[in-house]
Amino acid sequence: MTASDVTSMDAINGVQRNSKIFLVSRCAWTLYNFRSGLMNELVQRDVRVIGGGAGDDGFVKPIEDLGVPFKILPVDKKGINPLADLKLLMSLYRWYRNEKPDIVHHFTIKPVIYGSLAARFAGVPRIINTITGLGYVFTDKEVHLLRRFVEILYRLSLGVSHTVFFLNREDLEFFSSRILPHSEKAVLLPGEGVNCHYFSSEHYEQISNDGKPITFLMVSRLLKDKGVYEFVESAKIVKNRYPETEFHVLGKRDTRNPNVVSATQIRKWQERKFITWHGEATDVRPFIERSHVIVLPSYREGLPKSLLEGSAMEKAIIATDTIGCRDVVDNGVTGILVPVKDSTALADAMIQLIEDPVKRRRMGRAGRRKVEREFDEQIVIRQTLAAYGEDECDPTRHEQMVTPPESCNKAER
Repeated sequence: MTASDVTSMDAINGVQRNSKIFLVSRCAWTLYNFRSGLMNELVQRDVRVIGGGAGDDGFVKPIEDLGVPFKILPVDKKGINPLADLKLLMSLYRWYRNEKPDIVHHFTIKPVIYGSLAARFAGVPRIINTITGLGYVFTDKEVHLLRRFVEILYRLSLGVSHTVFFLNREDLEFFSSRILPHSEKAVLLPGEGVNCHYFSSEHYEQISNDGKPITFLMVSRLLKDKGVYEFVESAKIVKNRYPETEFHVLGKRDTRNPNVVSATQIRKWQERKFITWHGEATDVRPFIERSHVIVLPSYREGLPKSLLEGSAMEKAIIATDTIGCRDVVDNGVTGILVPVKDSTALADAMIQLIEDPVKRRRMGRAGRRKVEREFDEQIVIRQTLAAYGEDECDPTRHEQMVTPPESCNKAER
């Protein structure tokens, strides 16, 4: 698929009216927060789109308010459990067999693996998958046997897929070399996209950070491999020099993940005023706007949406020089990249931006332009719709990126 193919009306209109498309993710939260634009677009095209995933997080109603019915599925979010995973596989199989969707599109590990196999058994005509990241199974060296097992499952499930989307080139190359049986199925997306109309500082022009303490914001789940400990250690260093500086964390404790930071540890950090933890928020924009710099010291990412959202709202970025993060940040232009697990380097970058407000503003404006040019949500939606409407795979398409729209501000939430 060439870039011109993707942007042609024939490709985009390949999704027929009244087609039935299932979008299945780990939970309602991930589907709502990362696929709202896609769901909106499908609904506007008179496509019968139905969501699916665990529904215990309060986001089923927001999805249904978009005009998308939601199927609650028995997704076990606490790791591999053979009985629970078999239950999920059978539930998906029965659902697909009874409802007969034209296309199923899976996101996150378990829906990708078990949903693909269920779709193949149920005879679904088109199976699409998005690899949103590798997860701790591939980053934790102590789970070697589990990683080998998951690789086998991936090989089986992706082998029956028609298209596999990746959010960064390193993940695409990793899967193509070790797991994906047919690399011609691989498609590189520019992340999950950002609605640049929704994430715009124009909505918050009445808020000014001038004269306020410099504030660093980390938007992430409270996991060790997201760099939470490094964020706190750098806060300690910076506060010794600039004690009024504020450090905020926005995100939930993902208790299903073995790398979750304990509630006791978070409480200790807050008691000593190293950070302020706000938990999870439905709308992150007020937190981003009240911050001066967005920080993500992650060990590895798919393609971090929190950095894209920060850049879209014209904030300077500090992130680690690792997979996913370096796709978003142009070092020295839109932000600063620092080594992984290096709290001292992270603190030095923070101090640099504290002391140079002109650089902060310049990086923020450059970041906005980069997001408009490369990561607008409409780019991702157009390429996804093109994959839905394809008749066959083009072996050259994983080398292509979609031509971005003329203006990011044309996107609607």
